[in-house]
Amino acid sequence: MRATRVAWKRSGVRQKLIKPANQLTGRPTFPVKAVRYKGTPSIDLKGGLRIVRKKRSVSLTGLQAISVAGKPAYLRGSAGTGKVNFFTVKGGRRAFDAKTGELSRVGYARLTARGAKILNRRLGIRRNKLRAGTVWGYLNLYSLYKVTPVKDPTGETPDEPAVKPQPAGAKPIQSTATIKWYVRDSFIDYVASGLGTTVGDGATADPPSGAKNLVYSFNFPFSSGWTVPESLDSPENTLIKGSGKVGFQYCRNTINFTTSDPEIEIDGDTNSRLIFHVNGTDGTAFPDQRAVMVKLLPSQAESHRVNGNDNGTTTVNWVKIPGFIPAEATGIFADFYPAYSPDFDGQDPRPDRFGFFSVSYTFATGV
Repeated sequence: MRATRVAWKRSGVRQKLIKPANQLTGRPTFPVKAVRYKGTPSIDLKGGLRIVRKKRSVSLTGLQAISVAGKPAYLRGSAGTGKVNFFTVKGGRRAFDAKTGELSRVGYARLTARGAKILNRRLGIRRNKLRAGTVWGYLNLYSLYKVTPVKDPTGETPDEPAVKPQPAGAKPIQSTATIKWYVRDSFIDYVASGLGTTVGDGATADPPSGAKNLVYSFNFPFSSGWTVPESLDSPENTLIKGSGKVGFQYCRNTINFTTSDPEIEIDGDTNSRLIFHVNGTDGTAFPDQRAVMVKLLPSQAESHRVNGNDNGTTTVNWVKIPGFIPAEATGIFADFYPAYSPDFDGQDPRPDRFGFFSVSYTFATGV
């Protein structure tokens, strides 16, 4: 627009785009990031603007269009502080169809007084300042927000488990060689139909395997732990804490949660379990808290070895302790899996099974 170019030239400013904003259509285009129509309709945009003058520049990020029926629209952004209405859109036309989820807004975007003040100050413009009301461009906004109704999970949220107390005389764990979680194969196959799995905060995924070439096992860094070794009179009593995060997403079917910071409790078949910090979002009815996610039966592990080392340490190795869905965890899976029960003995596959867990660790024998 000629008037816009003249105003920019007079003030010595240029405009650049911050990706993923682009000019593939011949004019600045910003992909829609998120849409909210309820209350005050707002559309978040990806990318941003960088206003440049000589060696100075101002980046406008977190762009958000606000469009309320019967009122001027605003284009907001952050220039390093809070959100500011940089442009106002008057005139033009607004169209909204709640049934189809379509909202459009067109009109001239003009610089606001607050926006002009920030740009003039940050860019060091003292003469030929940018003025409020300067036409910055023509806004052509279109967003589509379609919602498919789903049946939300009905699982109840359990009480948060107490932290396992450390007995007197427990030996500190010096290091671990592995903290590995083998998730139930069928669950991995299922969420792979959606967005699948993700890892973060130091957790790592094993290479894809199987006929479907998917990731079925995950590894967690060691944080801390203690152990009371097994004896003739009592089983091993151990707590190992790890870090890292694994996420599961099949949002269309209301599955969207993360599991992080595992706590492995080994204390016979009755008291052994795997605790995660679980955070359920979208349709997954589970809060951001620690939760018992897997019941462990150490007596049924694929192998268990205790080896004394020459340096005065002992290494304990558990391979594939079978996991089961405890009653406390059925809500995480929307009651899709039944809780552990001896009544399922002999069934293959067991409906209450949920993968395996392997861990090996070392402690000083004389401590």
